[in-house]
Amino acid sequence: MEEKRVPRDGDLVLPGDYLGVIEEYFPGEGVKEENGELYAIRAGRVKIDTQKMEISVETVTDVPPLPQIGDIVIGKIVEVRGQSAIVQLIKIESREDDREIATSKLAGIHVSQVKEGYVENLSREFKIGDVIRAKVIANEKSPIQLTTKGPELGVIYALCTRCRTPLVRRGNQLVCPKCGNVETRKLSVLYRKMKV
Repeated sequence: MEEKRVPRDGDLVLPGDYLGVIEEYFPGEGVKEENGELYAIRAGRVKIDTQKMEISVETVTDVPPLPQIGDIVIGKIVEVRGQSAIVQLIKIESREDDREIATSKLAGIHVSQVKEGYVENLSREFKIGDVIRAKVIANEKSPIQLTTKGPELGVIYALCTRCRTPLVRRGNQLVCPKCGNVETRKLSVLYRKMKV
């Protein structure tokens, strides 16, 4: 069996890189343990704390961030299937700054994560081109998994499916000011209140 290279303190690593075994170090920030082996879950520099016997991965500020569990992200719906919607992630919303995402990441929203209660038809909640605000609930596998459950999460900008005019919110519906078309979405309370 081939010997795995263990990175040293200060080395740059990528998500999925091998960092060592649980007998050597405790997993710190940015590190996960799988069957006794330690792996990086984000890009950054290895930091080894010999006092705590802990290995962690610190993000490097000039590296665009990868979405972490709990992050609020802005994305655009690119596909709506039977059980899920595919989202092109645009940026991570954060207190300090809105950071562009490292790569053109795709994420998914399973029908069970759209809103509280039963969703009969996913295409009534999202349409291709909608801009959404969502929360990351899983990022280990691709695509990253999102949820839009909650009043602040959901569609924040949508165009009329008939004439592509930006839709205006009227209660829980969206109305086209140009052609009068009425549509529904899983709306965020922040609909058209954010810069998109």
